[in-house]
Amino acid sequence: MLRMDQWVLDETDGLIPLSKWQKTVDVMARVFDAPAGFIVQFTPLGYQVVISSDQESNPYSAGSVIPLDTNIFCRKIIEESTGLYVKDASDDPVWATNPEVRDDGFCSYLGLPLYWPSGDPFGTICVMDFNATDYRHDYVELMEELKGLIESDLEILSQYQLISNMAMTDELTGLYNRRGFNSVSRQYVALAKRSGITLGLLYLDLDGLKEINDVQGHSSGDQALIELADSIGYAVRENDITARLAGDEFVVLAAAENQEQLEMISQRICEDMNSKGLSVSIGGVMLDKRNRPLEHWLELADRKMYEQKRTH
Repeated sequence: MLRMDQWVLDETDGLIPLSKWQKTVDVMARVFDAPAGFIVQFTPLGYQVVISSDQESNPYSAGSVIPLDTNIFCRKIIEESTGLYVKDASDDPVWATNPEVRDDGFCSYLGLPLYWPSGDPFGTICVMDFNATDYRHDYVELMEELKGLIESDLEILSQYQLISNMAMTDELTGLYNRRGFNSVSRQYVALAKRSGITLGLLYLDLDGLKEINDVQGHSSGDQALIELADSIGYAVRENDITARLAGDEFVVLAAAENQEQLEMISQRICEDMNSKGLSVSIGGVMLDKRNRPLEHWLELADRKMYEQKRTH
C-alpha cells in the first residue's frame, strides 16, 4: 500500500496513472512552449521527478532525486505552500546556488503545489524555460486545472486504498482478516524465498472466549480479542504478517531462523497475555524449502495448537 513517505515510482501495483500524467505534462509543456515540464514528488527522502516531459531539451529524467537541502524552485513551493512564478532568475541572487539555474541554464519557472487528500504536500507541477517568460494569467489558470486533475487522481487512489484496507482488515483488532492474510502472506513467502529468509508460522487460539462471553458479556470478549492482538503486536516485528482468521483464531507469519526463535515469539505472547489475566494456546511450525502451499502449514500449525490446548 502506498504511503506518503515513499516514492510513487516504487509503487508496484499499477495504481498510479503514470501514462495519463505523462500525457498531461507533455501537453502542458507544448502549450507553454516550454523546454521542460514536470511532476515532482516531495518526501523526507528529498524531491523526485515523477514525470518529465518527453523532450530532447529536458535535462532531467523521471526518477531523478534531488536532496532536501538543495536550493531548487520546488523546495520553495513546498516550504511556503504557495505557487511560484519566477520570470527571470538569471539576475536574482536568491537563485544563484540553484543548480537548475547555475548548472543547467534555466531562467524561468512556474509551478504550483500538489497535495494529498489529507492536505499534506505531495509535490509540485511545473514548467521551466531557458529564457525569461511573461506568461498571461490564463496560463496560470490552465496549470491550476491540470493541478486539479492530478489531485483528483490522488483522491481516487486514497479512496481505493481505504476501501481495499477495509476489505482486508479485521474491524475489531485492526489485523489482517483471512482475505488479507491470504493475499499478503503469499507475497511475503515469495519475497522470503528470493531473499533467503526462513519463515515460521504460529496458529493461536484465545483460551476461554466462550466463558468470557457467557459470564462477562460480549464486550469483555471483544476486549480479550483486542488484548491478544496487542500482545501479538508486542511480540513480532513490523514486517511480520499477523491476522485474525475467525472468531478467536489468530495467525502469525514471522521471519525466524529456527524453531527456537519461533518459540521465543510464542513465549513473549503468552507472557504478555498472562500479565493481563488471559491465556492463549499456540502451535508453531517452520516452513521448509519444499514448495508446499501455505494451507498445508496452517493445518499443521492448527493441529499443534490443539495439541497444546488439550494439555491446558
